[in-house]
Amino acid sequence: MPTRYRMIFAGPVGAGKTTAVRALSDVPPVDTDVPMSATAAQGEDKTTTTVGLDFGTWRPTPEVSVALIGVPGQRRFAAARPNVSLPGTRILLWVRGDQPTMTSDTAEWLRLFPAELHRLIIVVSHSDNRSIGSIRRALADVLQQYAVPPSRVLAADARDRDSVMRVASAALDLPEEN
Repeated sequence: MPTRYRMIFAGPVGAGKTTAVRALSDVPPVDTDVPMSATAAQGEDKTTTTVGLDFGTWRPTPEVSVALIGVPGQRRFAAARPNVSLPGTRILLWVRGDQPTMTSDTAEWLRLFPAELHRLIIVVSHSDNRSIGSIRRALADVLQQYAVPPSRVLAADARDRDSVMRVASAALDLPEEN
């Protein structure tokens, strides 16, 4: 039997969660994207939104199986978010580096996982060629507030399987307990 993990892809709308699940999954993923309403989509490139759970699987080795679970970013769909406190769960918190709300989004989502911060990686998408050092400095106060080491902030392109695999592998390497 393979060792089984669950990996939660969490974060605000448009951060790349569904795209990352699609990029990493070894099987065609199930997603719950629906078209956004005209008012919600105004001024954004995004035309769909996740209303339930996205699901895929990844087998990084024959001995390891990872369930990939993307959760909705909108508060109104928060009831669809699964229990993340189960053993073997890792969290990839996706935030957009090109948004002025990157820091507040990170803080808002970290508040949702107080007991799981030791199993969480912050993934910055859309970083617009910003260095990881400048991103970590921008998040320094939030990281300090939640005792998240700056080394747990990584940049990734949600469309690129190798990029997503790198951050997912980093999350799998995290210890189960502090």
